[in-house]
Amino acid sequence: MLTGRTTDDFVARLGRALEQAGRRGIHVTVGNGTCDLEAQQFSRDAPDEEQFPPGRPHHLEAPPGPRDPGTPDGASKFCYFLDGVQSSREIGRVGMAPVVVATVAAAIINRCERRFSRMPLESPPTVVQAVILPRGAGDESVAALWDLLLEAGFAGLGPEEVPSARHLVLDSAEYLGEAVDPSDYVGMREHARGRVRSLRERLEGGMLRNWELDDRTLEEPDAWIAVDGQLKEVRESNRRAVGLIKSVARPEFVGKDVGMLLDLEPGMRTTSFVPDWQLRRAPGEQRTSWYLRVWPRQPGADALGSLMRVEAPRDTPPETIDEISRWVLAERAPISKPDPRWPAMIYPIHHVEKILKPLVQGSERDYARLERYISRNGRN
Repeated sequence: MLTGRTTDDFVARLGRALEQAGRRGIHVTVGNGTCDLEAQQFSRDAPDEEQFPPGRPHHLEAPPGPRDPGTPDGASKFCYFLDGVQSSREIGRVGMAPVVVATVAAAIINRCERRFSRMPLESPPTVVQAVILPRGAGDESVAALWDLLLEAGFAGLGPEEVPSARHLVLDSAEYLGEAVDPSDYVGMREHARGRVRSLRERLEGGMLRNWELDDRTLEEPDAWIAVDGQLKEVRESNRRAVGLIKSVARPEFVGKDVGMLLDLEPGMRTTSFVPDWQLRRAPGEQRTSWYLRVWPRQPGADALGSLMRVEAPRDTPPETIDEISRWVLAERAPISKPDPRWPAMIYPIHHVEKILKPLVQGSERDYARLERYISRNGRN
């Protein structure tokens, strides 16, 4: 029997399911070590802004060009900061179907009088672990293993549900809207990583919604929250959430506007816009965006270095955009080194990641235990 820290922990539950599967003739084939999906380069399931070819954004200020948001005075209304991290591994295969295990973690911290403290929330849990299988691909062995995981104590997750259980089983083929080729091993692995990212985003979205409704934050009308990444969850009741996208993989501008963006001076912002790919969404799901050059371009970095894309609610006026930009610039100190992303990363987000990464890195021991178990009991 594969033992864990407790009889109900992630590894012990998965071990029980694998043992039962082995007795039924369902074996997990293991390769030479677990495969780190976070280190893989995939062509599908990229972030939203990379799913579509460049298009012309809808500009909200005219004429498009650089704008000076004003000199920051050190003041910032960002009092809360939300971030999430993820880790995933392929631990083996059932036939050609990859068996992926994942850990996601998220947290909100509050900064009060220059001191950081984690904001306690009753739900969702800070850390969630999941087994991800392509159940929808139609393989009977995969479906049988899925049922055994449910019997071992893993929970499913509804289409719009925020994770409430710490141990989940997810179908990587559930929301594809197309038939899954059960022989497409690479594709099924790609879809699994997409489910990991979606799980992290749901966890972050649940925390943001709870933040919106928390009595403590409702009593602080001037307190804003900075979210690492896109604003996946913004309700009309909350007008105080800002998304900070610290990696500009592909500029949203076209034509001469690209040159304007590349030449943007430190401390300057672009005029606001709605990205072309967001125009395909319902109005309530669109965001106002703008670019902000946080630091001068660093040696060895390209012209997109030090650029951040900022997201805010759709009807954010230009004067508020300037104010938010000054808050971001005020958050440049202290510098988020040694993180290589520091030129487009504010320190409080870096601080949240430092809190969360040990939680996810601890799961590496779980992956190693699973690998040893499968090596002893599976098929090589």
